[in-house]
Amino acid sequence: MLINVSTLLTEPVGHARRLHAERERCVVPEEKFEQEVTGDVRLIRSERGILVMATFDLAPVTLECGRCLEPFRMPLHVDFDEEYVLPRDPVTGVAPPVDAEDFLIDETRHLDLSEAVRQYEQSALPIQPVCRSDCRGLCPTCGRNLNRETCACLPVGRSDPWGPLRSLAERLQMEDGDGSPEA
Repeated sequence: MLINVSTLLTEPVGHARRLHAERERCVVPEEKFEQEVTGDVRLIRSERGILVMATFDLAPVTLECGRCLEPFRMPLHVDFDEEYVLPRDPVTGVAPPVDAEDFLIDETRHLDLSEAVRQYEQSALPIQPVCRSDCRGLCPTCGRNLNRETCACLPVGRSDPWGPLRSLAERLQMEDGDGSPEA
């Protein structure tokens, strides 16, 4: 999503503009990233360039459920504030100090929000995505999707809650040698 900021760069520090994006494409080819965004952008002239304050709803992304392993679509929302830095001051021609992580305004005075959207989308993705809160997942024994079908396997931990203690008691009785149930 390219924004021409040449006019805003001629304004004094603090001058602002507002934009609305409706299904704008953000593309980062080297990362094989493509996304549509809808939302509002506020641009404020700063000493080093342009401060971008954006709030976007992203097109739903396809994820794999961490419980049942089925694909599902999830909408995402991102908010970010990032400063885009000029590679050279337009008046003096001097290059300001720039960090490797800084977003840059290109030589034609356009700033591209695509990389920022990509980075913020990645941070908005859940670590353990779940298709729905009541997802039953996969059977740990046979692997069937318990959302679609039931299986004959006993759920983990439900066979006999006293089973492990009962087997320990039996083993201790055998080791004791007298077979008495007292411990």
